[in-house]
Amino acid sequence: MRVENIMRTTVRDLAELVGGELLGDGSCEITGVSSIEEAMPGDLVFAQDPRYLRQAAESAASAIVAQQGARNTGKPLILVEEPRYAFARILEMFGPTSKVEPGIHPTAHTGEIFRSGENVSIQYGCYIGDNVTLGDRVHIHPLSHIADNVTIGSDVVIHPFVCIQQGAVIGDRVTIHSSSVIGSDGFGFVMVDGVQRKIPQIGNVVIGDDVEIGANVTIDRARTGSTEIGAGTKIDNLVHVAHNVKIGKNCLIVALTGIAGSVTIGDGVVLAGQSGVKDHVRIGNNVIAAARAGVIGDLEDGARVSGFPARSHCEQMRVSAAMLRLPDIMKLVAKLEKRIAVLEGRSAEDGEPGD
Repeated sequence: MRVENIMRTTVRDLAELVGGELLGDGSCEITGVSSIEEAMPGDLVFAQDPRYLRQAAESAASAIVAQQGARNTGKPLILVEEPRYAFARILEMFGPTSKVEPGIHPTAHTGEIFRSGENVSIQYGCYIGDNVTLGDRVHIHPLSHIADNVTIGSDVVIHPFVCIQQGAVIGDRVTIHSSSVIGSDGFGFVMVDGVQRKIPQIGNVVIGDDVEIGANVTIDRARTGSTEIGAGTKIDNLVHVAHNVKIGKNCLIVALTGIAGSVTIGDGVVLAGQSGVKDHVRIGNNVIAAARAGVIGDLEDGARVSGFPARSHCEQMRVSAAMLRLPDIMKLVAKLEKRIAVLEGRSAEDGEPGD
C-alpha cells in the first residue's frame, strides 16, 4: 500500500530526521512512501540489503533508504545502519494521525474510586471499575472494559473491545489491540469423584513498559502471584499465554503461539508462528524456536530449535532431509526383503544346518 501525505518534504530533510548520510540530490521532493513494487514518482522506498537495492533503483521511486556502504544507484540515497528502522521513523511522519480529545465520554462509566492523570481520553461506552488508576495521556477506545483494582501507566493505548480484568497492572507506553483479554481465569481444574472442579485463580497479570499486545490475545491471570510480561516484549495476534507464565524482556511471540501454565521464558526469546510450549518448561535467554516448534523440555541460553518435539535446528534439518528420502528407502527395503526371502529359500533347499 502506498502512503501519501499532503505534507511535502525533501530527501535532505528526511536524511536529517533519521541521522542518515545523504548521497545524491538532497533537494528531491518526497510526497509519499511505498513498497518497491508499488512505488510512484515522488515516493521514498527502502532496500534492506543489496538484493533489493537494484529493484529499488529500477522502480519509479524518487529516492531510497539503504544500508551504509550502498553504491550510487542514480537516485538519491539515505544511507543508515538499519534501513528498516529508519523507514519506520519516516512512516510515522507520513502516516495518518488521529487527534485525541481528552475527556470522558458521557456514555462511559467510571467507578466510585477513580484516579486519572492528565489528558486522558475515555471514549464511547467504556466501563471503568472501582479503584482504577490511569496515568497521563491514556487513550481508551470505545467499548473497552477495565475491571476493579486495575492500574494503568502513562501513554497507554487500549483499542476497542479490550477487556482488562481485576487487579491487572499495565506499565507505561503499552499498546493493547482490539478484542484482547488480559487477566481471564487460568485454566485450572482437578478431578474429584469423576467431576472436574475449578481451582480458583486469584492472582493477576503484570505487563511491563513498552509492551505491545496484538488483537485477540488472551493472557490468563495467575493462580496465585502474577503472570508477567517483561518490558519491551511484543506479542502478535491470536497468542495464548496461560496462568503463571513469566516472559522476559524484549521477546517476540508470533501469531498462533500457545504457552502453557508456569512456563518461564528468558530475555530476547523468539517463538515463531504456531509454536507451542509445554507447561513448567524453562526457556533460557536469546532462544529461537522456529515456526510450529513443539517445546516439551527446558532449553539453554541461545538454543536454536525446530520441529516436534523441538530439537536442535541442525538436527531437525537432517531429520527432514531423511524424511524426504523415505519413499526411496521403503522401496529399497522391499527389494532387500525379496532378496533375503530368495536366499533363505535356497538355503532351505541346500539343507544347511539349522534348517
